[in-house]
Amino acid sequence: MRLLLFLPFLLGTFNSYSQQVDFYLTPSISKEIVEKNGGYIKEFLQKETGVQINLVVPSGYDAVVEAFGKANPCFAIMGSLSYVDANKKYQAMVKLRTVRYGRAVYQGMIVVSANSNIKDLKDLNGKAIAYTDELSTSGYLYPKSMLQKANVTAGKEIFAKKHDEVIKLVYEGKADAGAAFYSPPSTKGEIHDARDRVRAKYPDVEKKVIILVTTDPIPNDPVVFSKQFDAETARKLYTALVKFSTDAKGKQVLLDLYGTEGFTKASDTDYDSLRKLLASIK
Repeated sequence: MRLLLFLPFLLGTFNSYSQQVDFYLTPSISKEIVEKNGGYIKEFLQKETGVQINLVVPSGYDAVVEAFGKANPCFAIMGSLSYVDANKKYQAMVKLRTVRYGRAVYQGMIVVSANSNIKDLKDLNGKAIAYTDELSTSGYLYPKSMLQKANVTAGKEIFAKKHDEVIKLVYEGKADAGAAFYSPPSTKGEIHDARDRVRAKYPDVEKKVIILVTTDPIPNDPVVFSKQFDAETARKLYTALVKFSTDAKGKQVLLDLYGTEGFTKASDTDYDSLRKLLASIK
């Protein structure tokens, strides 16, 4: 009799562990690259944890945020601004943040053609400016905030969705300026910003597309879990993700995916500086 009384509870616990969970990856570069490398992550995490995972690469940043409002448990490697939004709307919680080039922060930048007459922000008045997505921190929010503070009004705004597409638009002369992610060059002078994403197609991109300004530091992309996750299952997944970043294949996958070297522990307060910026421009 006592076992029967506890049977529903035991079954509920089993189902919460065996339920398939959704794994979202931000579509900040081509979908093909994200899906290919995301597939390697998915397979590794499933093998390490026994959790069945459904990989999802949506068409935009907003879809990643809204996933956290669904009943099915989900986790994501997402943009910083998207996390702040998902936390506010759906109580999503960060567990890790990415490390790039030894840093847990990065920046945004505004780039222009080297052949243009654009020398400072005020020269962008009335110009065509390319952004990634309105929920991109480095590709929209921080650069846009800089332009607003400088009283600059674009003549046209283009949303290219991906950082590499922004660089292409500026390189090809289809936009006067563009906003994308920035990380400092290596000690050898090798670029680590969004221009590096298109060097295979445009070997001279570093000379033809130059940086006008960079933004204040931004906390790196977080690894986020929905409130539907129990703490133990979430711990298994983010611990396995850290292990993946130490594996030879895993290292290359993460570099190819988001230029990520690994992960470090994170807390919600890491993103308070971003919330402060959001409050200042409302």
